[in-house]
Amino acid sequence: MIRTIHVAATSWAPMESVTSARLLKDSGIAGDRETENITLIEAEVVDTEGFAPGESRRNITVTGVALNPLVGKRFRVGGVLCEGTELCQPCAKLEAHTQRPGLARRLVNQAGIRARVLEEGEIHVGDTITEETGE
Repeated sequence: MIRTIHVAATSWAPMESVTSARLLKDSGIAGDRETENITLIEAEVVDTEGFAPGESRRNITVTGVALNPLVGKRFRVGGVLCEGTELCQPCAKLEAHTQRPGLARRLVNQAGIRARVLEEGEIHVGDTITEETGE
């Protein structure tokens, strides 16, 4: 389930919490700095690290779903079809934003995934994440 949705106009702008967002085919979230994909992270990682809302710099925080297995698979965020493209590995930019040395090393293979938006549509906090079957 979607716990939070965040967007930022530029890569260094603060993340802003929204209750819904428009996903654009092959373009990410309308109004977000990411122009080719969306990023998702598990709430369990956010909670373990003690991130403030949006501090992980990921667009969508989810609960109750393992994200890494969705790389290479199609899934729905709410009703919008997406495809997991790669693990979203942490980088020095995340450490700079959070001012937490060593964070990137701690979050290897846990910092979420990138996904390509295959259909345009609206998502909302509370929507479910479901893997497509029979592909």
